[in-house]
Amino acid sequence: MTTTTHGGTKVSASKNFNAELHARPSIYFSGPSLVEHVAVMPASTKIPGIAEVRPKSLSANDGTRVQVEHHTEFTTVTKVTPLKLPLQEWPQDTNFPRDFDVSTPPFRLICRVSVLVLDAPPEDISPVLKQYGFGDTAASAIGGGAAQVCSDFLVGPGGSSRILLFNGELNAYRLGRMVRRICEIETYRSMSLLGLPEARRLAPALKGFDETLTDLTNRHLNTPVEEHEKLLDEISTLSAHVISATAETRNRFGATAAYATIVEERIAELRESHVPGFQRFGVFVARRFKPAVRTCSATALRLEQLSHATMHLLDLLQTRIQVGIEYQNTVQIRAMAERAAVQLKIQRAVEGFSIIAISYYLLSLLKMTAETLDHAGLHLGPYTMLVSIPVVIAAVALAVFRVRHALK
Repeated sequence: MTTTTHGGTKVSASKNFNAELHARPSIYFSGPSLVEHVAVMPASTKIPGIAEVRPKSLSANDGTRVQVEHHTEFTTVTKVTPLKLPLQEWPQDTNFPRDFDVSTPPFRLICRVSVLVLDAPPEDISPVLKQYGFGDTAASAIGGGAAQVCSDFLVGPGGSSRILLFNGELNAYRLGRMVRRICEIETYRSMSLLGLPEARRLAPALKGFDETLTDLTNRHLNTPVEEHEKLLDEISTLSAHVISATAETRNRFGATAAYATIVEERIAELRESHVPGFQRFGVFVARRFKPAVRTCSATALRLEQLSHATMHLLDLLQTRIQVGIEYQNTVQIRAMAERAAVQLKIQRAVEGFSIIAISYYLLSLLKMTAETLDHAGLHLGPYTMLVSIPVVIAAVALAVFRVRHALK
């Protein structure tokens, strides 16, 4: 039911958030059983988001229980089938219900785990392991010594990896949670390793990127100015390839790191202790699992470093080109300034000649005026013309200077 605060804000979402705490229930059971766990994901390249269908537990005949869980990238189906002892050999895997047939499209199988739960372990588990055909086996006491888990981590003819769990003191609730952790270790380990093929696929390309980057860096030191544009195009092409590879694998490598963290958490939750004569279960997983995770992490880091180095080289070349352009602009501005200075000198020289020319023209007009007046009977003395010369020159010069000042 939706409730509101005093301000009228809906808070029904808090109920959904709280439901996440109970979103992944375990199948609680007791007694000898065969637990079959399968993880599948869509075969298409598109990975859907979190499914709207909540995990559910389905009852089947003869006490068999099936639980389906929808995760972000994958779906898991877990089936628990009660068994009757004694067993002479490993029980054959049963078929899942038709609705969860993982052998047909559009699913692809990620991992298949078969966990055989037996009663308390004998003092020497070696004959039991030999009876069920285990090879080089890892074993640990788990749950504070309340149970023992054993596996050789080999995939059998049915496509399942087999795990043997001896239950000593675990009740139905603890047993269900313990089996769930073991299945999650295998599931998240398989999901995490999906990044390894991507890392291997990128290895030759990364080597080529490194060689190209080294070559471009060396050429950057000695490339003449006229070849900068060609070098810029090559660096931009390399940067585009690196960014494309990073974008293609970022989600996968990020998921690998996240799933690896979950695997480590689930191993820690087993609370393992040593079983004499056997390598610990968690140590076996970690020693063969962590190198693959580190390979993915190193590939992601290498891509990031390549991207930074390429962008840095691109910035350096662009800076070098910009400095060259600025130098050319400086040279052009300096040449323009020199031309302007020469033009100014020419202009000043022209202004001097223009004063003389205008003064000469005005004095000629005065002379013609004086001659005209002389013919008319009005005689001007020679001193008048003599005095008018400096006056006209000074007046013309003053007018030119005022015009130049106004233009400035």
